Amino acid sequence: MCDTLCKLANWSSDGQCYFAKNSDRSPNEPLLTLRIAAQRHEPGARLRCTYVEIDQVEQTREMILCKPSWTWGAEMGVNDARVAIGNEAVFTKAKRGAPALIGMDLLRLALERADTATGAVEVIVDLLERYGQGGNCGFDHEFYYDNSFLVCDPEKGYVLETSGKNYAVAKITDRYAISNRLCIGADHVMQAGVDAGEDFARHFSEPVQTHFSQSKKRRCEVTEGLRATGGAAGLTEVLRTHAPGAAGRELSHASVGSVCMHAGGLIGDHTTGSLIATLRKDKPITLWVTGASTPCISAFKPVFWGSDTPPVFDDPAQSLQYWMARERLHRAALAGKVDVSALRARIGELERQWFATEEQIMSAEIPDVTALAALSARASEEEQALIKELSDEDWQAPFGTSRFARYWQKKNARLGQETCVSKTLDW
Repeated sequence: MCDTLCKLANWSSDGQCYFAKNSDRSPNEPLLTLRIAAQRHEPGARLRCTYVEIDQVEQTREMILCKPSWTWGAEMGVNDARVAIGNEAVFTKAKRGAPALIGMDLLRLALERADTATGAVEVIVDLLERYGQGGNCGFDHEFYYDNSFLVCDPEKGYVLETSGKNYAVAKITDRYAISNRLCIGADHVMQAGVDAGEDFARHFSEPVQTHFSQSKKRRCEVTEGLRATGGAAGLTEVLRTHAPGAAGRELSHASVGSVCMHAGGLIGDHTTGSLIATLRKDKPITLWVTGASTPCISAFKPVFWGSDTPPVFDDPAQSLQYWMARERLHRAALAGKVDVSALRARIGELERQWFATEEQIMSAEIPDVTALAALSARASEEEQALIKELSDEDWQAPFGTSRFARYWQKKNARLGQETCVSKTLDW
């Protein structure tokens, strides 16, 4: 489960394009934040993705990706051409085929190969038609789905939804949110598998899984939270939204209906990482990254292109270590070992300072890149000090006999045992 959103520049009050996403996956599945360098490849080279090999291109772009530790592809990311993409699991009537490209592979391939949002959509459609999609996307259990994508750059945005090799593309006019459901009706500008003017979502949606994903509820929560004002700071509030009835109980009860998703009991998905991007056309872009699960108790740190500070890493093993340290703090919070109200207050104060400083630097006609790098380094150091101060060695402490508590005790016992980061290192 996931939620992805954007606000285009023509709708935002400050004239900037914003992209944001929560990645909801298995709670023990590390989400790494990695910088992937641009690379040149020999003509005729081949590329190994998560399950299949495909033709490589001669030049790939630099990217910052948020990706599960075991997949080649990514849940969300931005490239050096200021293109941002997030993908969602969607449940359709397409028959399951042989392993092929998974949606996360398609996302990374588009970021590697495209310099505009339009180009990214064209890359995904071309690869989908040539190689298809399919394969297990679950970390500690089998999970198969098709994919939707939200793609934007500083000037344009698109939604691309798929069912097998069928697809529909719709233009975003101002703002948009996608969750785990098909939502393109007859307003598509490109399509395969349906005629022009035919309702894509109605034709291909699988109703049962779509309903129980509570994606309609979460999409409404995101849409209601989107404002023309507020900038990136306002989007942190959207990504931290808990459903009515879940707010205040999120660390003791699960909720698949919350944008900030909490696992437990029968609910197996949890927000494992979050990203917000300010996609400026003529000034440096800003990424706000948690590098951690559970955004309601994690800090969004500023990252700028060219700066080399956590939570972005070149080394998957270092990114894994970073994520795991914060995950143990989350587990300590579940066990009542952390004063969550105090933690949130400390994070809020730090973020207010970081957002204010970033805004001040960006207000200059030509922002000082040295000052941006210093801000990123300071934020990283301040957040790391907070994590170190609050870390508790007793993070696995039992905290009850409820179904929720038993679920997390089982997860704690296996945390770190199935990271599969060696695959990432091999690739």
